[in-house]
This record gives sequence, structure tokens and C-alpha cells, in this order.
Amino acid sequence: MSKPQAILSEFFGYDQFRSKQLEIIESVVEGKDSFALLPTGGGKSICYQVPALMQEGLALVITPLVSLMIDQEESLKMRGINAVAIHSGLKYREVEVILDNCAFGNVKLLFCAPERLNSKVFLERLEQFNISLIAVDEAHCVSEWGHDFRPSYLKIKDIRATIPNVPMLALTATATKKVENEIIELLDLDKPQVFKSSFVRENLSFSVRNVEDKEGKLIDILEHVEGSTIIYVRSRKKARELSQWLTLKHSISSTYYHAGLNARSRMERQKMWKNNRHRVMVATNAFGMGIDKPDVRLVVHFDVPPSIESYYQEAGRAGRDGNLAYAVMLTHNIDEKLLKDRFETAHPDIKYLRHIYQCLANYFQLASGSGRNQSFDFDLADFSQRYNLKSLNAFQALKRLEEEELIVLGDALNRPSTLKIILTQQDLYGFEVAHKNYDVFLKGILRLYGGQLFSDYLKIEELKIAKFLNLNLEEVKDSLARLHNLEVIDYTPQTENPQLTLVTERKNTGDLFVNTKRLDALKNSDLDRITAILNYLGNDDVCKMVQILDYFGEKGADCGKCDVCIQHKKNNIDFVSKVSEALAEGPLSSRELMARFSWNHEEEIKEVLKKMLDTGMISIADGLLVLKV
Repeated sequence: MSKPQAILSEFFGYDQFRSKQLEIIESVVEGKDSFALLPTGGGKSICYQVPALMQEGLALVITPLVSLMIDQEESLKMRGINAVAIHSGLKYREVEVILDNCAFGNVKLLFCAPERLNSKVFLERLEQFNISLIAVDEAHCVSEWGHDFRPSYLKIKDIRATIPNVPMLALTATATKKVENEIIELLDLDKPQVFKSSFVRENLSFSVRNVEDKEGKLIDILEHVEGSTIIYVRSRKKARELSQWLTLKHSISSTYYHAGLNARSRMERQKMWKNNRHRVMVATNAFGMGIDKPDVRLVVHFDVPPSIESYYQEAGRAGRDGNLAYAVMLTHNIDEKLLKDRFETAHPDIKYLRHIYQCLANYFQLASGSGRNQSFDFDLADFSQRYNLKSLNAFQALKRLEEEELIVLGDALNRPSTLKIILTQQDLYGFEVAHKNYDVFLKGILRLYGGQLFSDYLKIEELKIAKFLNLNLEEVKDSLARLHNLEVIDYTPQTENPQLTLVTERKNTGDLFVNTKRLDALKNSDLDRITAILNYLGNDDVCKMVQILDYFGEKGADCGKCDVCIQHKKNNIDFVSKVSEALAEGPLSSRELMARFSWNHEEEIKEVLKKMLDTGMISIADGLLVLKV
């Protein structure tokens, strides 16, 4: 067994573990069930990746986001670690090859979505694997009281019957004490070791600014706080418009990100922002999972988020390098109404849910009792237009149908083309002899990608093949398609189409949602979260960090950095004397004077300057502020 420190250094390039990481790893390696609450940026993935590499066998990692599991798979492979992911974008034959490699190869980490545990075939294959650890990422999804409940997480504990005596590690970044207890109970963790890092972010200043002009205040903040910035908004349209406005009207380098962009565009925008080619990323909540940019100096919430959990997680992407950073929420008097309207949209009534389900059945032309486990290309805009639906309302209803395990909404990912040679080497030689017109083409592919094509599905680039063989792109795609039809290869062209999968056979709409108890409980739970975020916005007496800690069941002292703490300090500051001292050194422009103070003091300085001008203590000459002696 390798030592954890050696693995951390060799594969991940870190000199030391972050808080709680080593203790969690040691608990897992000792075979104990463990619960780990590590706030955003705490390095949860290291807690299962290192144990996977320390032990024989493979770690089964259950995670809800297809995009995140694919990112982790590719990142680990780049580090020389054999990791694989099973998700809805793969064909049955591709899944079979991956499972064979897990059983008979040297795979160290297998990522899958919790829905995969509904498959009897998958569970039977698990019995063939030498599994060293079950890691449940985003474990708060198991709790109906959590902010991102996924019913499929409730099935996770059942795999203990298939693979007993394997330790389970549950990880989450945000959980109240109530959610923590429910995670432990519903995952059936056996006397778990509990590890919790503090939610305190000593270098992060939280502020709420209630303003009439959010755009104007945003520019003001961006001028006073330098460095890499994330601005969170609640709609794709707003992300695009605000980013373009920053770039074109204010010459602030900006890009935008949301789930509606194709995968290549999302990847390019994310890369340019991480490399500081753009200062500002304007994004919906689709941006952030797995993002580890340590030098983010500012996170602005232009729109109010729906919960303290999501706010803390998103704001926590600032200042991971340990240096001072700012998390600012901009509010307007209308925000409370908008938040409550979004809440109502997120909880459609039973009649509307049944209507959406019937529209889906009509859209895919499904007869009653058909469609089980079938996947379809799905265009939400086309679906909404065809049945005269509001897209946002339809989407929220579809999410509820997913929670009820009637459907699965696949991520709109850019899935690269994949290829595997089905024939054996001997049979392929025979095919080439009989079909001379394919001989050069097949030999060229093998020279490019090697003999691994006989055992694994590899990601390929048709353009790369075309350049290598001096063919045009369409000729390559045509040849690959023909060889696929001849069952020489298994070829899947690149796709970006979102998928919708029916989990069960098509049901009669009258049989749906007979018991509304769970939906009512979810609605009440969400209402509690909205109440909590509104209380946070309106409380100007208690330190913002203390309020957040209290929400998560932790006690703490005033941070000294948030807007509330600074206001308390301001009440004891003689700003007239401070301004006078600055101008005693010589005349200054208003911008130069402001630079002498923290940006959090801006409003007070403006008010003091107005009073000093009115009383004749200072004057303006040639655009400069002058102290009268």
C-alpha cells in the first residue's frame, strides 16, 4: 500500500493535504464508513481519489452530474490514472466494454450516475469487481430536505447487499445538521466517522447592497475591486446581455456561460477565463462545479439565489488562494417578488405536471405501456412551441417528472466521436483481403490510434484521420459509417443533442401523482430556504458570516470584514478628519481620494465630501479637491 503523501505528490502535484483530507483518507483506508462535509474548495475529490490509488481494486464513485464525471475521468487520465465513466451518452456495447475492463483490467475509479443502480445487469456486474470503496459525491442529494434532492440517491444503500463489507464515503459541500443526519440514515452508514471543516472563510468579505441601479453599482464595484470575477445571474439571456454590455459599453473584458451553449463553446470560454484572457465570467448556476481557479477576487450575485446553500457554494469560489476576496449580492426592492414568483414556477400543480407528461407522450408518439428505457433526442424549444408552453415552466415540470423517476434529462454535452474495431485482428485481416478498397483506410486508422482499438472505445477526430489519409472530411465520415454498417467497427459520430430517457413504460396520466405528500413536503422545504435567504438580505445587525454559520449550525465570532461589521466600524470613524489628513498632503482628484479608502467606505466618503463642500472646508479647483487652511 502506497503512502497517501507520496500519491498526493506524484499524481496531483501537491505538497500537503488540506484540512481534514488526510484524516478522511485514513478512515476510508481503515475500512470505516465516513461522512465528510467540506465546504466549497475543500478538495472533496482527493478524499476518494487517493484511497483508490492506495488500495487494490477500484473505487465506485456515484455522482449526479454527467459533465462533472466526464471532466474527472479526463483529468485523471491526463495524470496517468485509469478512470472510466458510465453515463447516458454511451451505447449499450460501450458500457459492456467498460464493465469488462472494470472486471478484468486495471481500472482504478469508476464514475456513474445514481440512476445506473436501477439496472439489474449493472448490479450483477458489480459482483465481479474488486471494489475498494463506494464514494457518494454530492451526498445532500439523498435528502428530501436538501437543496438538490434526487430520488435515485435513495437506492444507493441497496448496493450494500451486492457488495458487502466495502466502506462508504459520503461527501457534500453544504448541509445543515438536519440534512447531515438524514444523509447518514438514508445511506445506512454504519457508525460513520464524521469529518466537518468549518464554514468560516476568514479571507472572504460578504456584502449585500440594496440599490436602485444594479448596473451602475456593478461598474462601481468592478472599478474598485481588481482581479478575476464571476457574476452570477438567473437567466441565459441576462448572462449574454450583461457580458456584452460590460465589454462593449465599459471595455471590461467579459465572456458568458450557461447550459444552453454547446460544449465546445463552454469549454473555450471557461479556458479563456481561467487563463485570464477575460477578466469577468457572467454565468448562470451551470458554471462552477469542478472549477478550481484560486485567484478569483470577486463574486457578484446580480440576482438573488434561491437558498443560503447555493449562495454560499457560489460565493465560496472567490479567494481560494487565501487572499482577501469579496462576495457581493446586489438587491432591489423587486427581488423578493421575483424570488417568490420563481418559487411558484418551480412547484407546478398536479394538473400541469400531468399535462406535460401527456405532451411528452404525444411528442414521442408513445402508446400506453411502451417506451421503457428508451432515449430520444429532445429539443425543449421545439417541444414548448409545439404545445404552446412557456419554456421555463415546462422545464421545471420536467425536472419534477425526473425527480419522480419517470424520465431522465440528459446533459446537452458535446460527446466526441468514438470508435472500436469489433472484429478480431485475424478476421480484420481477412476483411481487408476481401475488400481492398478499405485496406488503406483501416491501416491508417490503426497507425493513428493503435491496437487499443480492438479492446477499447477510443475518442477519435475525423478531421485528424482525413488529414492523415489525405481525404476530405465527408469521405472519412462516409467510410466510417459504411464500416459500421458492415459490423467491422462500432462508430458513434459526435453529437450535442440533449437526450430524454423514459425510465418506466408510458403511464396513463390519471395514474400519476395520486399521493402528493412528498411534493407538498418539497414545496414547504423550498419555502423555508427562500425565507432564510430573505432574512439574510434584510438583517443589517448581525455579521453576515455569523448568519451563514448559524444557518449551517455552527457558531462563530464577527468576521470584521462583511458589510455589517464594517458599518459597525464606520460608526466609530471620524471620516472628516481622515479626508482632511489626506488632502493636507496636497490636492487630489475624487478618484485619487477614494483610492485612499476601502471601496466599502465609498458611500460615507461621498456624503462627507458633500458636507465639507457645503460648509466650505474644501473647494474644487481645476477638477481637484483642495483643503482650505
